[in-house]
Amino acid sequence: MNRSRFLAEAARTGIDESTALALYERLYAQPAQTPELSRDGTPFGSQTGLSRAVQVFVGLGVLLVIGAHAWWSTTGYESLGIGFVLTLTLLWQVGFLAAAEWARRRGYGLLEAGFAAVVAFYTPLAIYSVERLLGARFEGNNYGDFYPWISGGWVFMEAGSIGVAAALLWRYRRPFLVFPLTLFAGFLAMDATARILGDGLDDEKTITRVVLAGGIVLGLGGTALDYLGWRRFAFWPHLTSIWLVAWGLPLCTGSNTWSLFAVAAVDLLLGVWLARILYLAAGGVIGWAAISMSAHGAAFPFILMLGGLLFIITAIWLAKADSPPRRWLAGRSLPAPQRDLAY
Repeated sequence: MNRSRFLAEAARTGIDESTALALYERLYAQPAQTPELSRDGTPFGSQTGLSRAVQVFVGLGVLLVIGAHAWWSTTGYESLGIGFVLTLTLLWQVGFLAAAEWARRRGYGLLEAGFAAVVAFYTPLAIYSVERLLGARFEGNNYGDFYPWISGGWVFMEAGSIGVAAALLWRYRRPFLVFPLTLFAGFLAMDATARILGDGLDDEKTITRVVLAGGIVLGLGGTALDYLGWRRFAFWPHLTSIWLVAWGLPLCTGSNTWSLFAVAAVDLLLGVWLARILYLAAGGVIGWAAISMSAHGAAFPFILMLGGLLFIITAIWLAKADSPPRRWLAGRSLPAPQRDLAY
């Protein structure tokens, strides 16, 4: 029995996904040989504490490896030489690519995704080093400026990194590899605009519009992935979209407070519509930031209190009173049955 078909039929009969998935695992799935290192489609809440801890430690380790090498290269390459940095970076990439292949053959899904992500995130530094060896100049910028600053000089680094990330995603088919792909795509949208129009202050408005448009496009792409059943792959486009829209809309409108209120409202609605905690959390955080910015006047605390009480009363009404909105929300499920990771 195909798992996707089983979950789809269960959803049509009113069985929730976690229960149906647990039943499928009991009836059809073979026990994993190394469950502590292999992540399947089991919902986070159904996993053991050990499994969740292993996932967190692997993810944290991967992020530290990525960040540590970038930091060391930024502070050390001037004295050691850019050729040494390139050689070391390529050796690291080859080593982690070999480790990803080893993890793939063993079925260690978490390690496979993490090692491949390291290869993707080292790519900008490798391309930067090649450009420096070829005599390229970055107008006073060094590699440490790559992540925080917009510059037209980064476009080749980003284009090459997108190509490598796409190839790794095609090879390993792991959701975490969508993260570098969407991140570098967002960077490329900004820096390519700066390169085409120039880096002058007069072009900042255009760049902010591109940022906003890119965030909306990524959000729509993530929603499309949700409806196609690729929910885990859609997480990173949604996360990048939240970042770009929350950054771009206030700059485009010139109003931080009301723009952030609008972003928070849209995020909360998307969280309910797509059943995504990510949007609910982002809506809450961004909404709180907007409230903090607008906190002035003696009446503001009372207005805020009344608004909070209104939300609480609405929640109690939805939970207790039989009503069309309550029945509609209770009957909604995920946008589409989720597909297997190995597609």
